[in-house]
Amino acid sequence: MTKNKTGVQVAEAGILGAAVGAGAVALSSEKNRKIIKNKFSDLKKQGQKVISDIQNKADELTATGKDKLDSKVKEVKKSIKSKL
Repeated sequence: MTKNKTGVQVAEAGILGAAVGAGAVALSSEKNRKIIKNKFSDLKKQGQKVISDIQNKADELTATGKDKLDSKVKEVKKSIKSKL
């Protein structure tokens, strides 16, 4: 492949330029911009739901862990008192 003075492959630069150009053409249409905006909005909502689900599960696990820890602490205190 032919390289220019900066060492970039000419064919690679051409392909990249074509891809950027195609993206620019796609965004030039109001209809396409709305479609893309809606897709990003949908993805954002999905991401927020995943984050919410993770937070709820973390809260649940934290509460369960705290309950188990409290139970074990009571057992240890009871055991210590019985040996005194």
